[in-house]
This record gives sequence, structure tokens and C-alpha cells, in this order.
Amino acid sequence: MLVAEKTHHINSYIYGRGADYLISILKEHMPELEVFPSEKESKEEDELSDVHGSGWYREITKSITPGIILKIRRENKGWTQAELSERCGIAIPNISLMEAGKRNIGIRSARKLADSLGCNVADFII
Repeated sequence: MLVAEKTHHINSYIYGRGADYLISILKEHMPELEVFPSEKESKEEDELSDVHGSGWYREITKSITPGIILKIRRENKGWTQAELSERCGIAIPNISLMEAGKRNIGIRSARKLADSLGCNVADFII
């Protein structure tokens, strides 16, 4: 009489530095390998929440104005206000006032700025 025996499952716990690399090597050589997160990892994932619903995120986004976005975009390019003025055709004093939040950014100006800075027009419109 023939007897078929199921292979037993092997439970191994791999954690620490290089664990992801080791698991990827095992998966290459054993495609049927099943990997389950540890209880600790599962709990950490459960604790994650959507940042957009948090109070601190709403407070930060309230304080970010189109003028601040303009200044950040300009500085990320490494441009002075004069250089931005040359590229978009808006006078330097107006750019300065926009960045300081003392002058609103109109739709025409927003388009010029967005084209020059290579970003979305919506960044400069409230």
C-alpha cells in the first residue's frame, strides 16, 4: 500500500537588518514561498491613518499661501526675483509683493509664473 504524506509547513521568522533582501532571495529560489507580516508589523499598519484628515495637516495647509508657494518654486530653481521677472515678464516689485502676500496673484500672472517655473497654474490660485 502506498502512503502519501503531506510536507509539513516550516515557520521561520526573519527580522532585522537585511531581512527584506534575504526574503527576496528566498522567493527567487522558492516561488511557492508565502510571506506573512509579523504581528508587530500588522499592528503598525493598522495604526496608520490618512494625513489629510489630521488637525496638524489642516493647520499647515492653511498657512501655505500662493505667495509662499511662489517663493519656494522660485528658490528651488535657484532664481532671484529679477531672474523670474525676466522669464515671466512680471515686474520685480510685483513678484516681491506676491511672495510677501501683499498682492494677490491673478489668473494671467499665475499662468505666466506657472509657464516660467514649469508648474501647475493651480499652485498660485486660492
